[in-house]
Amino acid sequence: MTCTPTLSKIPLDRLVLSPTNVRKTPAAPAEDAELKASIRAGGLKQNLIVHPTTDDATRFAVTAGGRRLKALQELAAEGALPADCDIPCLVEEPDAAIETSLMENTVRAAMHPADEFVAMAALIDAGGSIEQVAARFGASERRVRQRLRLGKLAPELLDAFRAGALSLDAIMAFTLGADHAAQLAVWGQVNEQHFVSPHQVRRLLTDGAIPLDGDLGAFVGVGAYEAAGGRVTRDLFSTDDDGFMDDAALVRHLAIEKLEAKAAELRGEWAWAKPVLDPEYHFMAEYRRIEPEPAEYPPEIAAELEQIEERLGEFEQLAEDEFTDDLMTEAARLEERRDEIIETTEAEAVYGEADRKRSGCIVTIGEDGEFLVYRGLVDRSAPTADADAGEAGDGDESAAFAVTVHGARSSSTAMLTSRGGAAPLTGEQLVRKDCGFSQSHIDDLKAHRLQITKAYLAGDFGVAFDLMLYALCVGLIDQGYRTLPLDLRAAETPMRSTLNDLAGTPADRLLAAHEQALDTAWLSLPSEEGFAALAVLPIDAKHRLFAWCVAAMLKPQLGIEDRADPVIEAAGHRLTIPFADLWRPTAANYWSRVRKAHGLAVAKDVLGPRWARDHEGDKKAVLAAALEAAFDPVASSGAIHLDQAARDAAAVWLPPGFAYAEPATGGAPPAENGAIEPADGEPVDQDGDSVEADDVAEADDIPAFLTGDLPSGVRPNGAAVP
Repeated sequence: MTCTPTLSKIPLDRLVLSPTNVRKTPAAPAEDAELKASIRAGGLKQNLIVHPTTDDATRFAVTAGGRRLKALQELAAEGALPADCDIPCLVEEPDAAIETSLMENTVRAAMHPADEFVAMAALIDAGGSIEQVAARFGASERRVRQRLRLGKLAPELLDAFRAGALSLDAIMAFTLGADHAAQLAVWGQVNEQHFVSPHQVRRLLTDGAIPLDGDLGAFVGVGAYEAAGGRVTRDLFSTDDDGFMDDAALVRHLAIEKLEAKAAELRGEWAWAKPVLDPEYHFMAEYRRIEPEPAEYPPEIAAELEQIEERLGEFEQLAEDEFTDDLMTEAARLEERRDEIIETTEAEAVYGEADRKRSGCIVTIGEDGEFLVYRGLVDRSAPTADADAGEAGDGDESAAFAVTVHGARSSSTAMLTSRGGAAPLTGEQLVRKDCGFSQSHIDDLKAHRLQITKAYLAGDFGVAFDLMLYALCVGLIDQGYRTLPLDLRAAETPMRSTLNDLAGTPADRLLAAHEQALDTAWLSLPSEEGFAALAVLPIDAKHRLFAWCVAAMLKPQLGIEDRADPVIEAAGHRLTIPFADLWRPTAANYWSRVRKAHGLAVAKDVLGPRWARDHEGDKKAVLAAALEAAFDPVASSGAIHLDQAARDAAAVWLPPGFAYAEPATGGAPPAENGAIEPADGEPVDQDGDSVEADDVAEADDIPAFLTGDLPSGVRPNGAAVP
């Protein structure tokens, strides 16, 4: 170790770059600009290391600090510094120059980016402006804003970044968080993962927002969205095309308006046109599609196509060893030309006037954010496409359109124009309009109705057997198209509520009781042995398994829906479910989610005009709480302003379409619990043996195997004990 040389001040104009300086690759211009700006603002903070030149003892070569020397010389040339200003330098011997330069450029640790972010934020907190800090460090104002945003992240995230638990891309994604609470909430969801994906962080922080570069965002356009008052969130690290539209409801409103405008244009050409925001999966299965009439080939194109086909036919007659490379090239060229002609002709195919009068089109959004139009559609539930059928039926029936939000259908309440005339709202649309049902509310009501119906269907072999037999016959014998009440893929239909209030309900406990009673030990055996064990199960055990599986596949619906399957409604009616004992309207699940006018109208009909008048001035939240109490059999028992008739009526009231209505046609239902009614009226069981009338259970009873061991808090009919 040698003694440290003494620091000296040497005029700038006597300093030159040493040829022994090991840094040969120049820094980026932006990095040099930052260094120059820093020296201009605060002066030189670190001395240079120099050695005397061999040819001139008054001049010194810079071994370490070449970038600083260059910045000082440029500042002097611009007049910002005197050309002979004194520069602090450490003078060494020439033979130590290379080692010193190497050590100065390698034996050092770069500052962690997190420390840079925090330091930059500290400068702003100390009173500096974005512009001042940018000028002092030669950085763009955008770069300073980025560092400031990063420096303001939650300290826990910066510590995780320092520790290597978060990448730079991931820490940049966290800047989308509105505050530390939002950032840490997402960090709590992802911090156990081996790799934290920046995409996942952005998705969690912008849950519900619409990305600008997604199909929906591109379709609406950021210009139209911002013109309508929408706010865009960007993370400062993306281009102008990246970011998120915060107001998802506004985006969907604008998209529906744009789709409806396109549909209005198409209604001049078609019997009907529907704008559909988010088509449901397999939505096209609801329609038959009329193919357009192919365009006629011009004579010269028809002749060319005939020649191509003849030549390709000649190639097919050749032996494999006769097919040369030149012939293969010619065949490929001819096939390409043939495909081009066919594609062009298909694109020019047109629909005849008669087809347009009896069919319509659906307008939605394509994957590229552009209009996607399905043309020539006829509702499968309408009569077959005869010349006179459908001109009025298909067009009128389909004139009202449906839009979907988050994948669920909701009907428009607007009066739509179909071929110049106003089509009235459908029954479902009228109920939605009068009650103020949102789609999420509809879905929650369907979830509860489905859960309750499954609980009763799982205990009724007779109804389950008929449903399954119907579905199997339609699918395997009829082989036409009609809606099926069951999902025959043996997939359980999900039951989801946005309020997460399905657990612990009376229906949930009844389903658990059914499941406990199932004999499923045979499922643990190998396939052949398991089937043999199933085959010898008692018939009542098979009934329980069959009804449970059928119930698991039941599809959700409300009776008010325009496309409600009448088979499900008829089967549900046979179950005679005491819905009012298993579900009651509360402020949370119903009254606060419907129109105030609907709540008052129901109150007037059920509780009486006086009750409705007394509460018509209530705020919606107050009215919802009052309705919850009035429609609860226990809470309303002490209400002196309600007579017993009103309390009784309120105790059994259900929303529109919740209960199963009596089928419009058909005689008495078949005997329940597996008995089949023969032609002579004597009930027989599944084996054809006679059964006594007393052995046939009443319609409102659940199967006997459940009555002895129901879960606590559930009545024999499945209702909750008050």
